[in-house]
Amino acid sequence: MPFPQDISYEPWPPFSYPDFAATQHLLHMGLQAVGKLKLKEPFEPQWGEVPLWLSSQGLTTGPIPYSGGAYEVTVDLISHQVGCATSWGFSGHCDLAPMSVAEFVGQLFDILGKAGINASINLKPQEVLNSIPFDQDALPRPYDPTLVNAWWRILLSTQRVMQVFHGRFKGKTQPIGLMWGTLDIRDVRYNGKPASPGEKADYIRRNAMNEELIEVGWWSGSAAYPKPAFYSFTYPQPKEIEHAKVSPASSRWESAMGEFLFDYDDLRKSKDPDGDLLSFFESTYNAGAERAGWDPHLVGSGRPE
Repeated sequence: MPFPQDISYEPWPPFSYPDFAATQHLLHMGLQAVGKLKLKEPFEPQWGEVPLWLSSQGLTTGPIPYSGGAYEVTVDLISHQVGCATSWGFSGHCDLAPMSVAEFVGQLFDILGKAGINASINLKPQEVLNSIPFDQDALPRPYDPTLVNAWWRILLSTQRVMQVFHGRFKGKTQPIGLMWGTLDIRDVRYNGKPASPGEKADYIRRNAMNEELIEVGWWSGSAAYPKPAFYSFTYPQPKEIEHAKVSPASSRWESAMGEFLFDYDDLRKSKDPDGDLLSFFESTYNAGAERAGWDPHLVGSGRPE
């Protein structure tokens, strides 16, 4: 029995972007502030060091080196608290609740200060439109704990399927994690060949899109696409990939976004959601890899022979 009988747990809970959008702003900006703390770590190719990692309670930075020791910031999405624990014995937290982004960031750095951590971050949000510096984003924002917990459970379920997909690739990958800039969980595969991010690419893109890659992931939606969905894209985009046949049947090519999409609502209708999601990841990878000329031997069974 996977869970005690008195616990209700739905791996793929109902989720609506229009309902979540207002809460998403506070959550996204708060997680960006937490994630920016990781930028003090040594740089890894394609930003491999920056994701937030999923935990059994929410999200974590993992240990961040500091003054000969380490500290960790956790975002508990069951008790809805942001915590800090250190290797020198400090432990403290603040509650996640309706507040402004400025209040969230102020509380975060108050905890860090109490822990004896002298940390600083760039207060400008990244990879969002109409960005307001964290300390100037003083408008009260809602925080719906039920929706946030559902969002996190979808991340956990997505990671569970991604781990199967991830384990079958023999080439270069990165650990599965939440990219706090774009607020999506992703798994990315590289074939070892350089790629051009484009002459007009910004600093983030120049260091993210400099190798050929295929990425799959899930995000909760945006104003431009107001539905939660799984996605897959190949970079650089191969010719005629939009004509590839992928599965499950409800997945499709979205020309405006240059990606394959599989809407979350369609997954929830499936009799085998995990199987259909794995099929989406694998079929879209195959579509990109075949058209981009990737080595077919990069994919194996995931198990030692």
